[in-house]
Amino acid sequence: MVIKVTNSSKRKQDIAICETSTISETEERIMENFPVDLEDFFSTYPEICERNLEFTATPNKPLKRDGVLFITQRRQATSDIRENPKVQILGSHAAMTCHIVVMRHTESYVASIGHFDNFSCWQFGDESSAHKEGLKVMMEEIEFLSKGDLEEGHIQVSVFGGYTDERGEAAKNSMALLSALHESDRLLEMVHFCVGPYNTCKDKQGKNTAILIGIAMDLRSQIIFPASFPWNNFEDFSTQLQDRVLRRTGQGKILDDDDKNKTKLS
Repeated sequence: MVIKVTNSSKRKQDIAICETSTISETEERIMENFPVDLEDFFSTYPEICERNLEFTATPNKPLKRDGVLFITQRRQATSDIRENPKVQILGSHAAMTCHIVVMRHTESYVASIGHFDNFSCWQFGDESSAHKEGLKVMMEEIEFLSKGDLEEGHIQVSVFGGYTDERGEAAKNSMALLSALHESDRLLEMVHFCVGPYNTCKDKQGKNTAILIGIAMDLRSQIIFPASFPWNNFEDFSTQLQDRVLRRTGQGKILDDDDKNKTKLS
C-alpha cells in the first residue's frame, strides 16, 4: 500500500480560485514509515498541516436540505453525480472524538463519506478491523462506480474530526484510521488530516472543543468545506431519496443491474 502526499491539490485549488498558482511543479512524497503518533505525522508532512489550517479558517456554511445526503454516526454513503444528480452534496455532522472520512476519485468524481466513531478503539483495541472494513467498503464502491475511469486517476482521502480530548480517545481513533489507510492495498493521496491540534479550540469555559461543526462535499465542484446542517434529520431526508438509495444489509454486496451507478448507503 502507498500513501502519498503531494502539492497537486493545492495547485489545482489555487488555479480554480485565482486562475494562477505559485506552485509551478508537482511534488510527491511517499509515506515510507508509519508515524509513532500525531506529532510525528504532522512534523513529517507540513504541507498537510498547511491545508488543515486553511480548511479550519473557512467559515461554516449552513446547508439547506435539498440535494444533501446526510449521514449519521457509523454510516457511509457513496454517490456518482453522473448517474444520480439528485444528490449534490454529501455531508455529516460534528465529530468530537469521531472522525469523518471523505474520499473522491480524481477522474470519475465518484465520492464517498463515512462517519467513524471511537467505539472500536477503546472497546476492542487499536487492531479492531471495524475501521479497515469501513474504509474498504468506501474504496470498493468508488472503484465499482468509477468503471472505465478507474485507471485514469486515483483516490484522494481527507480525514476530519477528533479534537484533543482529555482522555486521548480521539487520538487513538485518528491513529487507528491512519493505520487502516496505511495497511490498505490501494494507492491513496492524503489531502487533509484535520484532527487533534488542527481541530481544537477553547470554549467559553476554557476547555478544549472541536472547531468543525460538520463536513460537506459538493459533488459538482468536488470542494470539501466546513458545514452545518440546521435541519439534521437523516431519517426524514433519506425517505426523499428512497428511489435512489440502496440500503444494504452486508458489506461489499454487488448491486443488481437496476441499481448500478446510483447512490449507495450503508
